[in-house]
Amino acid sequence: MRITRITFSEVKLPLPQVLRLGSMAIKTRDFVAVRMETDAGICGDALGYSRGTPLIEALSTAARGLVGGNPLMRKQAMHAFEQASITSRPTYLRATSLLDIALWDVCAQAAKLPLYQLLGGLRSSVPVTAVAGYYMDTRSVDDIAMEVKQRVDEGYARVKVMLKGDDDAFDEKYINAVVQAAPGQVAADAHWSWRSLTEAMRFCGRIDHCGLAFLEDPFAPHDTDLAARLQEQLCTPVAAGEDVVNPSAMNQLAHDVAVLRVDATTCGGITGALSALHAASAGGCTVFPHVFAPLHLHLACAFSQVEGVEFIPPESGADPIEKLLLRPIRIDHGHMTVDDQPGAGMTLNWPQVQALASRTVVLDSTV
Repeated sequence: MRITRITFSEVKLPLPQVLRLGSMAIKTRDFVAVRMETDAGICGDALGYSRGTPLIEALSTAARGLVGGNPLMRKQAMHAFEQASITSRPTYLRATSLLDIALWDVCAQAAKLPLYQLLGGLRSSVPVTAVAGYYMDTRSVDDIAMEVKQRVDEGYARVKVMLKGDDDAFDEKYINAVVQAAPGQVAADAHWSWRSLTEAMRFCGRIDHCGLAFLEDPFAPHDTDLAARLQEQLCTPVAAGEDVVNPSAMNQLAHDVAVLRVDATTCGGITGALSALHAASAGGCTVFPHVFAPLHLHLACAFSQVEGVEFIPPESGADPIEKLLLRPIRIDHGHMTVDDQPGAGMTLNWPQVQALASRTVVLDSTV
């Protein structure tokens, strides 16, 4: 089997209103879709966020040596580029992550197995954490508390909300209100709000009694040592890791926090995610993947340390990912069940991707 063509398409989907996460103001959800075609008729797909990076350019560079290669020799296919790009690894990691996912997708289809079974297979259904509270700058606390209760009533075992991050008094009132709506079932995302341990503790010390399921991303991704020191001082579980690109830092984080956030689209693909899962097992923490539920569902169904998957309900409009997928995401009473279609679960509706794409780059044997 040989790779004959790799296509990258950038898709910017407008949000219903400006989404504010900490200091970020997001007007569109920016995706990059990857399709890897082979001479056997198998196509491997991947999808990720560009997050303000030149992802198309990075993919074009990283994938150039893959065309004509054997996708079943997955490690060989990626090794040469990674060895030649050691000093610039952080720049290319998001790109190599998507290529690795597409390669695993091809391999699973060639084996005629869904990825979770290729990885061993443990279960076929996992609990889902719903993300709530978007557009909090235009909504009341009571409105978001009602949304949290609605999600719990729908069967979700846990609901995650965002902190405002720049108003401690508001966030304290807010957290107390949403926790009362669903005691023991609420997690909070700080979106890198604090720059020092002292600053974080001024707020976290006041909500440590609330019984949050976890507090996510208190510091920037590179400040893993601060996350570790905060965990030492809190009863509340700290969650971090979704944007950590250094494998050594990820391994250390797995020993220092209670919940390791893993995102295969940023940490090195399925290969990088597996490394993080093994680190979590050794470190004694649990793993909670970052969005992209159809993909991460396969990891959750193959490894016991993965708590479940994260899902942004489409009603919020905050993550219109289903516009790009061939198969709809189905949730039954707060659980997501994996299907037995061969592959890694992120099969794209390619005609729709092409119709919505603002830019497309194609690499094939003639390039």
